[in-house]
Formats: sequence, structure tokens, C-alpha cells
Amino acid sequence: MAKSSIELVPEKGILAHGKTWAFDASFRPSIVYQDGSEVLFDTGADIRTLPLVNGLGTGVKTMYQGFAGKGDLQFETNVLVYPAGDRVDFSFVMLRDGKGAIQEVRWPAPLQADGENAYAVLNTMQGQLLPSAWAEAACEKLPFDGQMCSEAAYMPWWGEITPQGGYLAYVRSPWDTKYTVSHPAGGPTRIFARHLPSLGKMAYERTVSFYFVPAGSDYVTLCQLYRSIADEEGKAVTLRAKAAENPNVEKLIGACVMHVPGKKHVVPDSRYYDREHPENNDSVTPFKHWSERVRMLKEKGVDQLYLHQDGWGQPGYDNQHPDYLPPCREMGGWEGMKELSDTMRELGFMFGVHDQYRDYYLDAPTYNPDHAAQSADGSIYGHAIWAGGKQNYLCAALAPAYVKRNFDQLFDHGIHLEGTYLDVFTCNEADECANPRHRMTRQQCLQYRAQCFHYLTAHQVAPSSEEVNDWAMASQVFCHWAPYLTGAAIPVPLFNLVYHDCVLIPWMMPAGEWGIPEGTTGFLQCLLNGGMGYMSETAEGEELAENIAQWQIIRELQRHVTKEKMIAHEFLNESRTRQRTKFSDGTQVTVDFEQNTYTIDYSEDEA
Repeated sequence: MAKSSIELVPEKGILAHGKTWAFDASFRPSIVYQDGSEVLFDTGADIRTLPLVNGLGTGVKTMYQGFAGKGDLQFETNVLVYPAGDRVDFSFVMLRDGKGAIQEVRWPAPLQADGENAYAVLNTMQGQLLPSAWAEAACEKLPFDGQMCSEAAYMPWWGEITPQGGYLAYVRSPWDTKYTVSHPAGGPTRIFARHLPSLGKMAYERTVSFYFVPAGSDYVTLCQLYRSIADEEGKAVTLRAKAAENPNVEKLIGACVMHVPGKKHVVPDSRYYDREHPENNDSVTPFKHWSERVRMLKEKGVDQLYLHQDGWGQPGYDNQHPDYLPPCREMGGWEGMKELSDTMRELGFMFGVHDQYRDYYLDAPTYNPDHAAQSADGSIYGHAIWAGGKQNYLCAALAPAYVKRNFDQLFDHGIHLEGTYLDVFTCNEADECANPRHRMTRQQCLQYRAQCFHYLTAHQVAPSSEEVNDWAMASQVFCHWAPYLTGAAIPVPLFNLVYHDCVLIPWMMPAGEWGIPEGTTGFLQCLLNGGMGYMSETAEGEELAENIAQWQIIRELQRHVTKEKMIAHEFLNESRTRQRTKFSDGTQVTVDFEQNTYTIDYSEDEA
């Protein structure tokens, strides 16, 4: 067996590329129970460490048992060094569950990457860098409590870089994993995984793979390393491949995106119900209004447009899903929706709708609690946040059948759809369901969501969702947005550095929009990221003319780089206001957020 470039150093940590990586000695791995109790690994009465040798590598196995008050609790950890690939796997295996309902397992301990010029690489939404000595407290509250496969982590890895080298930590079962980033004001940064039970049990091995990179590496190195992993695992299905399967993917390239409202109806149970001004809870914009709007845009030179229709169903936006049909009568009903669909087709534009197959409203006509996702303890989670009020979550095992039920009706009524948005699938965390009639793990939940996307593709409809996520890159074509986490330390386009050639990402144009970093505009972010541009649904006069001019610049760039990888990103000045990206065709985009300027240098082959 070939000798690895990595060594386990007893009592110290891991030696990789000449750098010794130490674990944080103050961190004590533990099992946390739902009743609030905690079992520390090192408190077991019987702990044995043995050599680990198998056909994949060598390392150490540690067996733990003898925990007071926890019955026959027994588990093991395995640390396996691979002979090639600069990789170490840290695996937790539950052998006997013992006594008590487990909430999470916190292991392995964080590696220390402290000192000058050290920083963490975090996939919080589009991505950020967090210097070890960053003056402000950071990541105190991650979205969805840090649960991966959500906007808390568009990709299931984190990393750290120092002048002496770096590492990438890849979570192998991200659907059942949360992570914590601890960074008090002034640092240091500590990052660790929190493995979750699946349907109440730690039912299988949980692994975090650490890949080590040498001195001179940076965040781009880690992104390119992860892309190679994604390619090997079949995650990275490119837009070229998706376009070969669905011609509407090609039609999206260069199009501007316009999201438009339909019927708004906020019920009194909703958190958003306006009791002081009840007239604000209802409004209607007819389909005909948008037919007139797109004709006007066509006359002004907009010849590629994708219209996303919100609130098109009779109940109103975010109401009574999945029983959303028929189209809203006040908006024009079936005839009005078909007229808009026909207008879009006549003009050479694309038409798509918002839809929802997770939020399951209690007042939906066919609501049945037996179709709601059931927790491992038999309870059904509910809330009343959105416009439609009281809801559970629809078990995703049933979502593909509901999608087919609804879209078959749209197709039967001659509604010509070329793209569709299935809300929250790539933004919100995965669900699980203990109902024996449709039992579902979180991993299976993601597979069912992807199955909904595949149904759309089979009908030549380009699938979209709210944000983006690693698990969906085999099927998702575009999204609503994929911007930066609010308050990110140093925003960087990590997701685009991995998956730019696999998915289309639109950007809101102005400054001050959600997810657009302070001191920047969405227009320049869009150019830097080689993304799609939004078209305002309300702008007139000079404001509209500026929007159209911006879109025309974006369109030209898109036609060059949409199917290309983003191969580089760099900061060009100390204040990080000047940045540059490079794409695999040679195109370079340089933006100056302070001066609000940009330059685009197309590759010589395209000149």
C-alpha cells in the first residue's frame, strides 16, 4: 500500500504537507439528548483504542461504552488515513442506542486554524470568508440552525486556509447533519459537525472527510477540489447536458427574469395579517395586465424574457397548497391565464408559475393529516407564518404525485409552460416522516424533491426553485436568487466557483436588495458572477430604460459564459472593493464597487 502524505500524530493531531493540524483541546465530543442531558465521550468507563487496518487505509478505532444511566450505550469512532488523495475520514458508528432519545452527536472536534492570514471558508448561501481574527462576532445564528442541504450550507463542506496549508471538510451525509460556526469578536473560529438521528435512530455511519491542501492554496483551491469530488460523484450535471435534454434551458440563456404578483390574500391566522389596515391583506392584478406589460417591453427592445407568475391560483399566493387550482377567477380564470400563456409564446417569451409542495395548508380542500410529515415521536409540526395561515408540511414522498395531478390539469387546459418554480425545495432543510404509510428519511426527501424536478424536465419545463443547493445540481436549471448571507464577513462566490456551469442564477439589480452586500449593487454582482438579470415589473421612463440597458449588457455576457466554469475570483485592492472573476473560456469581469464601474474582457477566441 502506498504511503500517505498524511500522518496521525498521537496527542497532537494530523501532519499534512508539513503542517501539524491540532484539534481544539477544549472541545469535548458529546452525545446530546432531547431531554437536555449530555454524554461526553471521554466519560465512558470502558474506552479502548485499537489499530485500524483495512483495504482502504490505516488509522485508529476507538470503542466507547460504560456510560452511567444510559443503559447499553455503545459506539465507536474510526479515523482512517487513505494512502493517496490527502484524505482522512472521521466516522461515528452507533452500535447500541442505549437509553434516551438522541438529539445530535457532536464529533469530531474542530481543527485549529489560527494566526495571521488564516481564514475559514463557509458555504453560507453564496459563500463567505471569515478571517480567524475578524473583529466582529460572526455566524451566531445560521439559517435553519445550521442544517445542511438548506441555505445554511448550499454545499456540504467547509474549510480553513492558513499560510502553511489548508483543509476541506466534506460531510458525507449532509441531509442528517447540522454544523456550528463559533466566532466570538476577535476570534478564533471553530467549526464542527452535529450529526442528527434519522427517524429517531443513529441508524448508519456518519463520516466527515478531511482533505488537506499544501501551502499556497486558497479558497479557489478548495472550490476546485470540491468540484472534482462533485464530478466523481455525478453531482455536477452541466447546463450543456441539461440543454441537450430540454431545449428550454437554451432559451433561458440571455433572458431577463420578471416576477409578477397575482392575487394576494392574507388570512387572519397569518403572522403577516395586517390588523391595523385590513385593506392591505387583499389585492388582485389580472393576467391581462401582464400581457400588456410584456407587449410594451417587447416594443422597447426586450426580446428575451421569462415571466414568473405568483399568486395565480384561486386561493391567492401561499394559500391552500397543494390544492391551488383553478386559476384565480378575479385575475381572469382559465381563459385569462391561457391568454397570458399564448401572449408569451407569440412574443417568443417564456412563461412559468410559482407553485408549492411543502407547505400543506389545513384549509386546503383535500387536506388530510395522514399526508402531513410526521415526526419520529408521532407529532405533526405546524405553524401559521405565511399568508395562508395554519399549515403542516406535506410529506415529500407524496409530492411527485401532487405535482403530476396539478400540472396535468394545466397542460390539459392548454397552459404552455416553459419553466416552473417549486418553492423552498432548495432553500429549506430536508424533512423526514415516520408515518408508516409513507415513511421517509431526509435523504429520501431530497430524492423526492428531485423527482418533482425530473417530472417537469420530462415535460420540457425547466425546473426552478427558491435558491440553489448541491443536492439539486443534477436536475435544477435555475432559481429565484442565490445571494449572500446578510452580515457575511467577506462575501465570495463560492457556489459559483464550483457550479457556475450547472445552474442559472438571477440577481436583483439595485443596491439594498436582500442578499446584496452593503456597498455593492446587484447589477455589478450579476456581472461578476456571470448571472441572469431581473427586469422590473413596475419601472417606467428612465428607470425602465436603465434596467433594459443593464439587461442587454448582462445578456451579452451570459451568451459567452453561462455554460463555462468560473475558474478564478480575486480581490484587487486591500479594501476588497475591486474584484475580478475569470471563466473557463478566458472571459474576465472586473468590477469596482466603490466607483460603480466594470470592464468585461472577452476571450481572444470570441473577439
